[in-house]
Amino acid sequence: MLVLILMSTVFLSGPLGIILTTKTVWNYSQEKKILWIIRRVLVVVTALAGSFVSFMLVFSQIPLGPKLFIAAAFALNFFVLKREFFRKK
Repeated sequence: MLVLILMSTVFLSGPLGIILTTKTVWNYSQEKKILWIIRRVLVVVTALAGSFVSFMLVFSQIPLGPKLFIAAAFALNFFVLKREFFRKK
């Protein structure tokens, strides 16, 4: 059960972050300050959780195939944080 939770965190944090940082959601939440704050907190929490868990799993003793997927998930979480905080307005 713990493995399922960890892998779900790694694999779902990136796509959730991509959805939350799309132009449509970004522009809609900019109109309402509370939505902007909630969206930003969700992006940061999910991306940091996914990055932390994937960083932890990359250095564990698992086969190469899952490690490559986990490394890709780490890169996607990094991209989401970059997209959130360094977007050209």
